[in-house]
Amino acid sequence: MTWVGYKAHVTETREDDSPRLITHVETTTGPTDDGAVAPTIHAALKDKGLLPGTHIVDTGFLDAELLVTSRREHAVELLGPVREDHHWQARAGRGFSAAHFAIDWERRRATCPEGRTSVSWTPAVDNRTNAVIKLKFAAADCRPCPSRAECTQARRARRTLTIRPREQYEALQAARARAETRDFATEYAYRAGIEGTRSRGIRRCGLRQARSIGLTKTKLQHLLTAAALNFVRVDEWLADTPRVATRRSPFAKLMAWAA
Repeated sequence: MTWVGYKAHVTETREDDSPRLITHVETTTGPTDDGAVAPTIHAALKDKGLLPGTHIVDTGFLDAELLVTSRREHAVELLGPVREDHHWQARAGRGFSAAHFAIDWERRRATCPEGRTSVSWTPAVDNRTNAVIKLKFAAADCRPCPSRAECTQARRARRTLTIRPREQYEALQAARARAETRDFATEYAYRAGIEGTRSRGIRRCGLRQARSIGLTKTKLQHLLTAAALNFVRVDEWLADTPRVATRRSPFAKLMAWAA
């Protein structure tokens, strides 16, 4: 017998002057990719008239394409830590990553930090079915380049760039730059609230334990759990019960004390 797990994707408000209430719960099977759920959540929130201007999410809900489509189709700005460039040049912190190349979208070419331009521009699809553009530089330019060791380890001594289409590329670069700012850290701190909601749902309402079998019944359980948590939060708000601060582990407290 095969058992299928389910996930509850919870969306809540973030106002400081009113109770933070759950506005939507989307139930999916466990293997479902988080990014695939984002359009469904936004469509459901739009139908309720509860679509946010900014949706604070974790990395699983962030993708270059989602950054663009959420803004274009729903006027929703996704805010969260996007995936970093995984290529060795970016990870090493000393090489020429894609961000170091100037992209000329009109002329369909890139210029490297040493001033050489690419010789080919080829639209393609990567192994995750994402639309990409592959740009190649000439071996005759790369082989004698004094910065070759910082740029490529290819045996043919030629650099190849793989980037997303323009809208996605620019949205991704902007999101990575924003993630380095203090304003981002302040804004993203609000997401700790949803982790507290999930924790409370698990500890108080048994959110992780399905009472029945099947997606439909599990979804009903998740909706009833969300409704119960909303009743509790309204009651606490009316009783002027202060919000509980995020708990810190004993080790974190010890390190703070030692510092």
